[in-house]
Amino acid sequence: TQPTQSPSATDRESYSSEAEEIATHLVRTLDAFGIGVDLQGVALAPAFLRVKLKPQLGVKVGSILRLTDDLRVQLGLMAPPMIAPQAGYVSVDLPRPDRQSALFDQYVQSQAVPPTEPVRIAIGVNLEGDLVEADLSDPNTCHFLVGGTTGSGKSEFLRSLLLSLLVRHAPDHLQITLVDPKRVTFPEFEAIPWLRQPIVKDTAGAISLMDSLMNEMDQRYRRFEASRCSDLSRYNQQAKDPLPRIVCIFDEYADFMAEKESRTAIEQSIKRLGAMARAAGIHLVIATQRPDAQVVTPLIRSNLPGRVALKTASEADSAIILGGKQGEAVNLLGKGDLLYLRGAQLLRLQSLLAPEIQI
Repeated sequence: TQPTQSPSATDRESYSSEAEEIATHLVRTLDAFGIGVDLQGVALAPAFLRVKLKPQLGVKVGSILRLTDDLRVQLGLMAPPMIAPQAGYVSVDLPRPDRQSALFDQYVQSQAVPPTEPVRIAIGVNLEGDLVEADLSDPNTCHFLVGGTTGSGKSEFLRSLLLSLLVRHAPDHLQITLVDPKRVTFPEFEAIPWLRQPIVKDTAGAISLMDSLMNEMDQRYRRFEASRCSDLSRYNQQAKDPLPRIVCIFDEYADFMAEKESRTAIEQSIKRLGAMARAAGIHLVIATQRPDAQVVTPLIRSNLPGRVALKTASEADSAIILGGKQGEAVNLLGKGDLLYLRGAQLLRLQSLLAPEIQI
């Protein structure tokens, strides 16, 4: 079933009451397993509810973590609960029976952002109901790796990310390049004035695009050097003709990794752009359905610091996107439920949904 739209205030109160009942049931269930916890509160996100539990003195956090399968059975959950230690409590995320959508228009408004202002992309809605965004000029969020299996909402995430740029930045200040080998992610964006070139749909075009971005980067650095500027923001503050930021969104990156020759060429381009392009105002968003080790190599991962994991097919795929042993994305609910790695902090968010693209 499709998630419903955002609820009214009256509905939220009834949902809140139902959430308290679910939380109380969870506490009783844990007590039946001999695990004493105190309920600290419940927070409602569009796709899930987060129950905050304080283990009683002498109760180990590990004893709660081990009960994932038992809780799924006892509480009749369609997906495993996501349990994690937090500062001062243990969070238990349970699927909402009345799942909501986070509609794009309710969180992002059209506005003219000056070219000297930071360029931010929409990531998703947090537990407080606030939109979390990423600043592309920040070294930790200047380029992104996005992964998610079929049904995860990856295409919708990329579309809402792109739309969040278009409604706030004029074509004079922002250029977009799109790579869409499956030809289904960006059909409504084929004729937008922000496009630097037509949407790329094949391997030769992708290699050519990456070469052109590297050439543009080199030209910009020569301009910066002549103007004694270190980056695009400083250059644009003093330039008579400001340069636009360029955002390249690369869907289904794995499609270009089958042949060794194209793989090497694209990989080396991503390495160079990932390492050097931020200050030049060129940013990469690389997405794939198949984030396995052969596709998303350590070379790629090390040059794409921003990470977004939608639902993955396995714990291994989740760990490749998020790094370390973070296999949690396999238990996400799909349809835009995502994990966003911001520095050392892992945020669970709901991607925005734009049912109709109007530009």
